[in-house]
Amino acid sequence: MKTCSLSEAKTSLGRLADEALRGHPTVIARGGKLLILQAYEPPNPEIFDAFIDEGIASEHFELTDAFWEGVRVRGRKLAREMVAK
Repeated sequence: MKTCSLSEAKTSLGRLADEALRGHPTVIARGGKLLILQAYEPPNPEIFDAFIDEGIASEHFELTDAFWEGVRVRGRKLAREMVAK
């Protein structure tokens, strides 16, 4: 598994995301803690909604309701497509 600092991840996020989607996650270090960038395949749309609700409730920089609704709509569509496969 590849590792990098947060500043390295910021400059290479697109490439790291593509690698994660191909099954190669990256561990990102920040302030002595670790994050993992990896593909997420929700088993069904309801679980995806719960995941988004958890993100909304977490500490993060302020995002608009419209942003979260867009994430929810796109995610539910992808989750439905994955279930249909």
